[in-house]
Amino acid sequence: MSLGTSASIALTALLLVSAVASAAPGPFVGAWESNDIDGSYQRLVVGGGLGNSHQVLYYDYGATVCGVDPTTGEILYPAMARGSGEAAGNVLSGDWSVWCLSQPVTFYASLGFELTYDAAHDTLTDGIGVVWTRK
Repeated sequence: MSLGTSASIALTALLLVSAVASAAPGPFVGAWESNDIDGSYQRLVVGGGLGNSHQVLYYDYGATVCGVDPTTGEILYPAMARGSGEAAGNVLSGDWSVWCLSQPVTFYASLGFELTYDAAHDTLTDGIGVVWTRK
């Protein structure tokens, strides 16, 4: 599968999950965007589930963990993660599997995530301090 095909599949999945997620209630549910600490653009889609459970899909358009050209410093590949979590108050935490969309696509790691919802600003803040706004 080519990088273009991988990215197309990922973006299609984001759009489909976004459409489904927008109908579900709760402060976390919806499409979110931010710039990562390395400056790359990121998308996050949170869907509702039973009780306090949520499905999460993440796409980083330039993931430093997936490779950086040693000569130019250019980020080489995007990353995609998929997982689930539970909401407790204003915090959604869970686990996701992260994949580098390199050639071939490679598994990076299973990681935990935490998102804190700020009702006053309708934003999320992740575990490394990046603030996400609703798309």
